[in-house]
Amino acid sequence: MKFYKNAISWLQEKKILKDSLIIIGWSFALIIFAGIFWYFTQPIRNRILVNTVNQVIEQSGDNRRILEPIMMRNIRDKGLGRWYYSTDNTKIYIFIFIGKGTFFPCAAITTTDGSIEKYIPLNRYGERIFSDISPEIINIYSRRVEGRS
Repeated sequence: MKFYKNAISWLQEKKILKDSLIIIGWSFALIIFAGIFWYFTQPIRNRILVNTVNQVIEQSGDNRRILEPIMMRNIRDKGLGRWYYSTDNTKIYIFIFIGKGTFFPCAAITTTDGSIEKYIPLNRYGERIFSDISPEIINIYSRRVEGRS
């Protein structure tokens, strides 16, 4: 009788272990699938970003267009943004600007020598907030972007 109770408890423990391993396996499979999907859709996401940013730059009255992302060799050079080539041989850095406690996308247009020419907020909230941001914070962002170029 004692052997029977031990066998039942052992089988119940194995069932819990088996169910846990199935759940962990499904979770890892979903993470791997999401990673593969993210990797193979990178060109599509880049094209959508380029088209959207070009529309915003056109609406701001600038005649530049971004063309393609610049591939960085060192992962540390990427940061929270990405460099793009533009039509007039300058580079444009698309990144996340933090202003007044919220995040908004922004484009930093550089000159040929690597200094920041101007910033273009890429959404309406950024346009409203950008004029209220202090020049010291903008200078901090300028130094960070110029240091990455």
